[in-house]
Amino acid sequence: MIPNTTTAPVPPMVEDAVTGSGARRIFVRRYDNDNADYVLVLVHGTAGNSEGYDTFAEHMRRHYRAAVYSFDLTGHGRTEGMAGVFTFEDFLEDTRAVTDYAARRTSLPVVVHGASQGGEVAFHALDACPAVAAGVCMNILLNHEAPMSMAIRLFQSRAAQRAAARIGDRLPVPLRRFIDFKAAYQEDPGLLDTKKKDPLYVWSYGFKSYHSVFNYVPPLPAAANTKPVLITCGEHDEIVGAEHCRACFERIGGTKDFFMMPGGGHQLMLFDRTVYSRVIDSWIRERVLGTAQSWEAAIEPEERSYFEFLDRERANDAAGEPEYRYSMIDRALVRVCNGTIERGVRYFSNADVSAQWRFTTELVSEIDYTAWEFLRDYLPSANTERPQMAVVGCGSGGAIAGLLERYPELGEWDIVGVDVDYKAIDAARKRFTDNTRLKFIVGDARTADVLATSRFDLVYLHGVLDHCTEHRRLFDSVLRALKPGGRMFYVTPDRNLFTWLCFVAIGPLYVFGLHKSNHDFRRFPRPAELNSLLQDAGFELLPRRGRPTAPAMVGLEYKSGMNPFPVRRSVRTRALDEKIFKHTSPRWWLRNGFIGEYAGAAQKPSR
Repeated sequence: MIPNTTTAPVPPMVEDAVTGSGARRIFVRRYDNDNADYVLVLVHGTAGNSEGYDTFAEHMRRHYRAAVYSFDLTGHGRTEGMAGVFTFEDFLEDTRAVTDYAARRTSLPVVVHGASQGGEVAFHALDACPAVAAGVCMNILLNHEAPMSMAIRLFQSRAAQRAAARIGDRLPVPLRRFIDFKAAYQEDPGLLDTKKKDPLYVWSYGFKSYHSVFNYVPPLPAAANTKPVLITCGEHDEIVGAEHCRACFERIGGTKDFFMMPGGGHQLMLFDRTVYSRVIDSWIRERVLGTAQSWEAAIEPEERSYFEFLDRERANDAAGEPEYRYSMIDRALVRVCNGTIERGVRYFSNADVSAQWRFTTELVSEIDYTAWEFLRDYLPSANTERPQMAVVGCGSGGAIAGLLERYPELGEWDIVGVDVDYKAIDAARKRFTDNTRLKFIVGDARTADVLATSRFDLVYLHGVLDHCTEHRRLFDSVLRALKPGGRMFYVTPDRNLFTWLCFVAIGPLYVFGLHKSNHDFRRFPRPAELNSLLQDAGFELLPRRGRPTAPAMVGLEYKSGMNPFPVRRSVRTRALDEKIFKHTSPRWWLRNGFIGEYAGAAQKPSR
């Protein structure tokens, strides 16, 4: 059996051109592969251009036996013609020109893939382009048969038709007023800022041109389709919802399949590249190149574990933690603004592709380092030559690397990193390839078999309590995993007005520029609540050194206090000061709470 993947070297990307609609030169990016079994032709979406999918195209041809062509539609990027001026028929002629060229040049089956608005182009290209063997539509609209929104129906009205005929393209349509691009790129707000500055992006269309997108009348209804088609979408796509994609899928005839990316948004090619590319390749091989009568998406066990975690958190989203007592103020703040566990985990899972989230990971690591300046005094006395530590919520391992550098004694420990995010664990494994004392696991620490029983001398939780539900179940699992006398370190935000502002409202939305908040305020434990929960779970609270009547706990706060401007400046410049956090004592006026996060230690009884 010939393997579907390839490790053979590939030639450099080639910039090319073909003659498209109106005899214009269509700019093409060609990603050749001498071992290819098919050609994937990428059609970009609204405002975009071919360069936006460079990373995806390279990934496809370097990991699979595929060649990839991407091109700039008329009115976009580096294709000849006025920016933002086109017809939908131009799009189809351009796609036909590129797919014909790909078929002639390679003599391979051609599969067209459209993203967002390009998904509509890709579907109609099945009928309009003879060289196309099959199509993949990442989002689909079917504007003629199933207009998605009132705005589209207005564009299809007689009044809009008369306006298009009279005004033409003299009236520009500012796309950012009509499309929520912040929602489209919510996994990486910094990427949208970069695209806004890119001169190849088109942020306004002529009125008549945009009118043509929603008023194209195909020669045949969707039910008359005869070529294989895969409809894909993200579960949480806020631009073209999964329900609409499913409704369009039901209208389509012929060989068809549907894939919804669990937890995915609008840009699967950018933010879910590894899984999405494998899904596309497996579908093409089974349903286009092969003769399979049915198809199931190729999801690996670690990926499935992550998706199951998202499902679990979504199911738990309706209520807070039963062990915590929420005040009227807490409930009011949640109604004003609150995030979800799922969104926070999804955002952080893009640290490998997002400069903003890589910076955020560095910022979180600084909290780890500040916490350990306090926590290292509570390291357990290990009775073995190679003590064992589990770092739950380890991410891509950046904090572990920093701790090993700052505290050489940890180099004598065997460390197991645990995280639900398969992308982060993959990055961590690559980071520590040569370190045999580190192991990384994809899994939910609340599940008994992930941490095992009586194995660890220390379990460290950071970024865990505020990013998961079922805290009691988590502590039960940690207690089982610890050896008698073993200890647990934790870092978590307090729950009060100040942490709501910092982690739920002003911090995510203003300082970091997120589309929506990425923290669920209800998961922030008050120190007294957390101490009580730990004791109920069977832990012993360790006394603070030098203060035997107080628990081992310390606040971790920004040196700038509640002033958001220094942090926002750091986010914009992607630069951190040498030390931006400090230790603080509990505030009496917060009922012995903290303005920010706090760190502490507890112990499993020796007997």
